[in-house]
Amino acid sequence: MSEGRTEEVPLAVVDNEILALGFEMVGVKAVVLRGRRKLLEFFREQEKSLPHVVFVNERVFEEIESYRADMLRKGKIKPVFAVVPDLEKPRGVRLRQLRQLLLKALGTEEIKI
Repeated sequence: MSEGRTEEVPLAVVDNEILALGFEMVGVKAVVLRGRRKLLEFFREQEKSLPHVVFVNERVFEEIESYRADMLRKGKIKPVFAVVPDLEKPRGVRLRQLRQLLLKALGTEEIKI
């Protein structure tokens, strides 16, 4: 890694201090932000310097979904948002996404998953 370049080091953006501490304990820098406005502001301000992988918990992912979708529409493939379950209760975000992708690929909404 080139000196001074931080984009190769993953980042965690979560809304829970305990989850942030867990990331920090394994060497991943963590930022704790709550609320859609603060999250979107952070991602827009940091967009050019975001690392290739950004870990987010499910609640954060739901709050920034429109931002992520907009980035994909613009053809931006960086960063990849890796979703981790919320500590209190997993919300099933990844399963819902997989279901939507399968339905789109099959061209139907008849499948019960």
